[in-house]
Amino acid sequence: MSRSGHTTMGELLEVAAEVTGGRAELRWLDPEAVLAAGIRPWTQLPVWLPPGPAHEFLHAGDVSRAHAAGLRTRPVRETIADTWSWLGSLSSTPRQADGPPVGLDPAVEAAVLAAAT
Repeated sequence: MSRSGHTTMGELLEVAAEVTGGRAELRWLDPEAVLAAGIRPWTQLPVWLPPGPAHEFLHAGDVSRAHAAGLRTRPVRETIADTWSWLGSLSSTPRQADGPPVGLDPAVEAAVLAAAT
């Protein structure tokens, strides 16, 4: 629960690629193109919601009471580095056994990106 403006999606993704040694090339598409391709927000594109009530709730919700009670929001780089370290310490990646697979199929990603160019 961070205050609005704590970070951006771009910063989150850029820092994640840097910290993890990823080679991702970030490409930005209109939300309509993503939704028209049938890509499920949050599941196939983790941490992404299209504009609307859920997006507003996530990114502009009032967290003042939590901060007044002492919540400390860490820098995004610190959070990503610690999470990456924790994941590296596990014998396998945690998954929700009864949930859908997380992430976007590479073939779907390639098709959507090709259509957008």
